[in-house]
Amino acid sequence: MVVEHTDEQLRNAIGKKVHKTPSKPRTKPKPFKSGLTNNTVRGIIDHPVLNIPAFIFEEDDSYVECRRCVIGVIPE
Repeated sequence: MVVEHTDEQLRNAIGKKVHKTPSKPRTKPKPFKSGLTNNTVRGIIDHPVLNIPAFIFEEDDSYVECRRCVIGVIPE
């Protein structure tokens, strides 16, 4: 599932928790590299491979396409 965010929504996501969308319907989303299902957005970068916005996180050194994340917490 792909989620489209406006530039303002992306800027407002810094400091907030996000979770990944499931890659297939009716499945659980994969955890982040930290092993958590919710991570805190530290900033936004240009994805090194895809050249689209990607979130970077406080909990680990990973990055994930912004369009694969939903702003808000899901229960762990």
